[in-house]
Amino acid sequence: MDREWLEHEINRNPFDTFMQFHVAKAEQECTVLTFENKGSKWDNPNGTMYGGVLYSMADSAMEAACAVHGKAVLTLDLGMNYLRPAFADTIIRAEAKIIHNGRTTMVALCDFYDDDNRYLAHGKGTFFVTGPYSGDEQGGAANG
Repeated sequence: MDREWLEHEINRNPFDTFMQFHVAKAEQECTVLTFENKGSKWDNPNGTMYGGVLYSMADSAMEAACAVHGKAVLTLDLGMNYLRPAFADTIIRAEAKIIHNGRTTMVALCDFYDDDNRYLAHGKGTFFVTGPYSGDEQGGAANG
């Protein structure tokens, strides 16, 4: 599974298309999504990016990492640690890695960086394996 294939799969998901998440890397060691935070559309009143954007991106990146491993999944649990704020006009990078690739569950980690390579947040997700990833899943690779 290559980057172009995963980009196509991500774009089948209406939410990921709306958010304009892009695939920078699709490998079993690490799957990377990017998000360009243009302007203040996603800002809180305090001028920092809304944490829900990173939360949603973590879910999409980790589900995409599961798809790269050939498995269709649904999210069981997802937690985030926000370490520093993200700001407007920044490219956010989410790096997702699988740490448990089981028959019925998968566990992934997702680390976030801004375009100055500052560590922004850390996520961990647990996913239920629904079967092999065929590309026929409703909503593409990030469908959970």
